[in-house]
Amino acid sequence: MNLRPLLDAVLDFVYPHIYCVCCGRLLEKKAVHGLCSNCCESMPFVHEPKCSLCGRPMETVQELCRDCKLYGHDYNKALSAFEYSITVRELIHRYKYYGEYSLSRTFAFFMSELLEKSGWEIDYIIPVPLHKNRLKSRGFNQAALLGDYISYRHKIPCLDNILVRTVDTKSQTGFNREKRALNLMNAFMVVRPDAVKGRNILLIDDVYTTGATVDSCSRELHKSGAENVYVLTFAIAVLT
Repeated sequence: MNLRPLLDAVLDFVYPHIYCVCCGRLLEKKAVHGLCSNCCESMPFVHEPKCSLCGRPMETVQELCRDCKLYGHDYNKALSAFEYSITVRELIHRYKYYGEYSLSRTFAFFMSELLEKSGWEIDYIIPVPLHKNRLKSRGFNQAALLGDYISYRHKIPCLDNILVRTVDTKSQTGFNREKRALNLMNAFMVVRPDAVKGRNILLIDDVYTTGATVDSCSRELHKSGAENVYVLTFAIAVLT
C-alpha cells in the first residue's frame, strides 16, 4: 500500500500550503490547491470550445480538432486541466526536474476536479510508466505520484505495476508527431492482462503533447482487453 497520499493528506491538514506555489505570496486560507487568487485567475484553464476526443482547446466550436481528424487516437477520450503555457511549463519543470514534489498536490487537485466533472466510470488508475533507467536517474515517476493522489481522493485503485516501459526511449523533446510515434514503437507492455480485461482504465500523465505516449499505452491496454481507456493530464499543448 502506498502511504504517501495518506501522509500528505494529514500534512495538508496540519501544515497546509502557506505560500503560493507559483508566485510565492502568502496564501488565503481557502486556497486549498496551493495557488493564490491572482495566480489561479491567470492560469490558462482549458475552456470550451475544446476537441471532443483529445480535449485540446479550439478557437471555434467543432467536434474534432484537426489532429484528431487527421490521425485519430487509440484511447476513448482525454481531458487536461491547463494549456501548456510558459507558466505551466515552469511549474512542471520544477516538479519533474528540481524535486519540488509538493507540486503534485496542486496538479492532482485540478486533475481530480476535472475527473469529478467528467462522468467517466473508472475501475483502475494506471500512470504512464517510466523505464527503470529513467526512474533511477529521476528518483520518482511524476505520473505515478499524481495517480496516487487522485486514487486517494476518488477511492479508485491505482495500479502502477501493470503497465511497464520495456524500452528506454530517447527524450521526446523536439520530436515531431512521426518521430514520437516511431520512438515509442513497442515501448510498453501490459504484464497482467487479466487485471485490465473488461475494465475502464484511467491513464495518468503530466503533459499531453501529440498524444503519442498515451496512444502507445492505450493501444497495449486495449490489446489486453481493456473496455475503455480514458486519459487525464495536468496540461496539454495548444495547436499552432
